[in-house]
Amino acid sequence: MKIVVLGASGGCGQQLVTLGRQRGHEVTAVVRSATWEPPTGVRVLRGDLTREPFLREAVRGQDVVMSALGLRLKGLAPWNKPERPDFLVASTAALLAAMKAEGVKRLLAISAGGVGESLEKMPGAFRAMIAMTSLRRAYAELAKMETAMLTSDLDVCICRPSGLTDGPVTGSVKLTEGYTGRATISRADVAAWMLDQLSVPVFTDRTPMISVTGVA
Repeated sequence: MKIVVLGASGGCGQQLVTLGRQRGHEVTAVVRSATWEPPTGVRVLRGDLTREPFLREAVRGQDVVMSALGLRLKGLAPWNKPERPDFLVASTAALLAAMKAEGVKRLLAISAGGVGESLEKMPGAFRAMIAMTSLRRAYAELAKMETAMLTSDLDVCICRPSGLTDGPVTGSVKLTEGYTGRATISRADVAAWMLDQLSVPVFTDRTPMISVTGVA
């Protein structure tokens, strides 16, 4: 299958690229970084992910788009702001337009547990952390990203993982309606789970919450 990975130089993005190649997919990695080098056999495109013409080139002829884009925060202090606060909104608008123009219908993306209506399913301490730190800005932008994707006419699945770690693939990902305790999932498990969804004919669960530990 031909897949294009946006945000391929990030933690989850690198796992999507590596595991995608290991599974025999034809992978195009799309990055902002001028220095990141892809694994052998991966096509790489570098450019501005808020520009529709660039993204049209990236998604042209692809079977599915996988987005691991996020906002870069300097830290969790409440006064910290993303480097570019509107990046997710701008890149999502450009991506959706590019996909529609090129006839690419399937989109898998990464958001976070606690975004949108899933905030009500989070432990109280987690809700307080979001409200009192710079995460509140990132989560607000993720919610806008989700809304734009979900109201498009594309076949969309946006996973909402728990706390991300750098562990290996465990194959123990579970769908959940909420988290308890210290809920975590490795970036590798997130990527493996997303790649597993390529065999699903139509995405019916469009915003699944996923975790390995701390499943309610």
